[in-house]
Amino acid sequence: MKFRQKRSPTLDLALALQRELTGRAGSWELNFLPRPVTPEADLFRAGLMSWAGAAGSGLPAFLAAARRPEDLLTLVDDDRLRPGTELVTTALTAAAPTLTDALPLFEEVRKQAAVEVNDFLASDRYLAPLCAALGTVDTGRTLDLHLVPLAPYPPATGFLTAAGQVTGVYVDCRRFRGSTLADAVLTMLGWAQLKSGNIPEGHLSTELVRRMPGGTPYRRRLRVILTKILVEVTAGHLVRAVDSAHRPCADVLGTKWRYPRLHAVAERHWSRYLDGDIGRDEALTAMARDLTAHSPRWFVDHVDPSSLAADFYLLEWLTAAGDRTAGARLFRWLPHLCAELAGHLDNVIGNELGHYERARTQHHPPELADFITEINQGDSRVTWQRLRRERGHGRALQLATEAFAGPGIEFGGEAWAPVAAMVRRYVLHELPDRVFVDQCFTLEHNNGSLFDKYHDTSTMREVLDAQAATDLDTLLTHASAEVRELWHGHHRISAQHHPVWLGPPSTSPTAPTAPTVPTAPSTEPGIAQSGRGGSGLPGNAPGTVGCGDRSDPGAYDPSRDPLGDSPVRVRQTVIRRPYSSSLRTYRAVTAVLHTEHGDIHLTLRPDEAPYTVDNFVGLATGTRTWTDPLTGTTGEGGFYDGTDFHRRVPGFVVQGGDRLGTGHGSAGYRIPDEIHPERDFARPFQLAMANLGRDSTGSQFFITLAPAPHLDGHYTIFGEVTDAPSENVVSEIAGSPTAVRLNRVTVSTA
Repeated sequence: MKFRQKRSPTLDLALALQRELTGRAGSWELNFLPRPVTPEADLFRAGLMSWAGAAGSGLPAFLAAARRPEDLLTLVDDDRLRPGTELVTTALTAAAPTLTDALPLFEEVRKQAAVEVNDFLASDRYLAPLCAALGTVDTGRTLDLHLVPLAPYPPATGFLTAAGQVTGVYVDCRRFRGSTLADAVLTMLGWAQLKSGNIPEGHLSTELVRRMPGGTPYRRRLRVILTKILVEVTAGHLVRAVDSAHRPCADVLGTKWRYPRLHAVAERHWSRYLDGDIGRDEALTAMARDLTAHSPRWFVDHVDPSSLAADFYLLEWLTAAGDRTAGARLFRWLPHLCAELAGHLDNVIGNELGHYERARTQHHPPELADFITEINQGDSRVTWQRLRRERGHGRALQLATEAFAGPGIEFGGEAWAPVAAMVRRYVLHELPDRVFVDQCFTLEHNNGSLFDKYHDTSTMREVLDAQAATDLDTLLTHASAEVRELWHGHHRISAQHHPVWLGPPSTSPTAPTAPTVPTAPSTEPGIAQSGRGGSGLPGNAPGTVGCGDRSDPGAYDPSRDPLGDSPVRVRQTVIRRPYSSSLRTYRAVTAVLHTEHGDIHLTLRPDEAPYTVDNFVGLATGTRTWTDPLTGTTGEGGFYDGTDFHRRVPGFVVQGGDRLGTGHGSAGYRIPDEIHPERDFARPFQLAMANLGRDSTGSQFFITLAPAPHLDGHYTIFGEVTDAPSENVVSEIAGSPTAVRLNRVTVSTA
């Protein structure tokens, strides 16, 4: 299988619109369409859903064949795709004037990417080993490769299909650059190989089913994720053969961190095959042996960091009480736990630094401004690793701390500045291991979730509250079986000699049935040799210290797993919400917008959106501290005084509240959304806060001029226009060909 680089303006436009609507990584990323989007542009969502129902995954190949959006309907050869194509055509036509102006901004990035792909991926370097690893046969097919500047994320890659066959792939060359781009392209070509429809003897999918048969949800999920990991490990290995400094995408972009147990088994055996130390059949057999030793749930379910915290605090307690066995176990485990936490936080810091692509760096010192600009060239997690090597760990983490504490304040940086500062002290050997671990869990408790990107943090607050309250029973229910046994053994011995030492026997429901688990030796695979993934999570068996699970080992016995036939458990993602100042509550609030075209009288809803109303009142009256985006300094007086209605769309919205006048400004902070379940945009003249994505409300507001059901559930409605004269003023502003000045806002509260 070979590839040829192609280019399609219509595909570029479609992927850019899809990214604007459904695939920006967050409110911090650059956006080009003003939000809220018009009803016409929003039809793209419905078009995609219609296509997915008819054609499955991937985008129709005719999307790349059309020279203009208007040509799409002439290229449809499947009537099932026609309704969706009509919607997509309307949406692309509406969005084209804006997005076609934005796409040329990335032309140099695309040209550089084309050169990088050709340099890295000469066919003789990868085709034979890729086919050998996946067990496929090179059929001589040539796929179209589209290097696009904007694509929805994740994963920023995808397929083009026709008649159920893969005809091309696309990769976001703005996000993936250099060796990471080559890795992403190879990964997509590998998937295309497996999807080619040609299934020879030795095909990876066939081999995995043969060695790990079964049709239960967890068994199928295990094979799917394992296939993904093997493709990614293979791609990363082939790229490293060209660039020894390359850090594989499976590591830096997250698969390794989401599924550490499964990735550790795959990497341990598959890397030996790729290095030529063992044969492919031997590697697959060894993987299957390890993966069938426990239930598929053990490898597919996400790590529970609350179990790590419970193990750590209980072992510390026992060690302080003089338990030598617990002390030895903690001593052997602690370096690996530190390596795991440090590696995890390092990766997440790189991710969080990508939030500042929109930062206005002209108000900051040159070194910090350059750092922020450079960290957002491509995927920040990849760039962070390079900058940390080039600038040194200490200096890079210091700049990260300053970025979080400075321009990062607008996007939740105040929660991450102390995290970066703590990791810096640790890598500079200023924090002992135990203090570092305790600080990780303390910051998790105080600053929001440090581990939500890759782990299941749904019970973290409960465990950390229990630690603060010395609620030992709660800690015991979350600890691993080995730690529970160590605790109860010590408790029994202590009670014999000191009857009142720890009070009455624990009432933990797991105490009477906790089995004895032998202490794992220090050379246990995946512990001593796990390196960065070093908490022991990859190699530990169920029930052992640091395994990241509270269940007894028997729960993962593959022959009698009581949940083996259950649906796959979905990870509970905990989203950190932006910081909000102390709330001032009101019984009733009215406001008047004094404009060049007349006054607009508003009634606000403090009962339904208290934080939003308080924020609006504070900005309007100048009683809330705000940052002037024009100067970077603290503003004085009412934020809205002298601003413009910078956006005016007749029959849709008028929008204001941006001192920059571009639609990209804010007051220097964000507040959470307050989406009321019984409030919608079914009626016109609703007052709502604009945003750039979830929980990114700031200062901008808009007023609708017509029903807009496509906005329901995405924006906080906090008031409405109250009289007909005011409605007329809003309509006049919408029809104005130039920006309309908002002179001031007066507020009455009760």
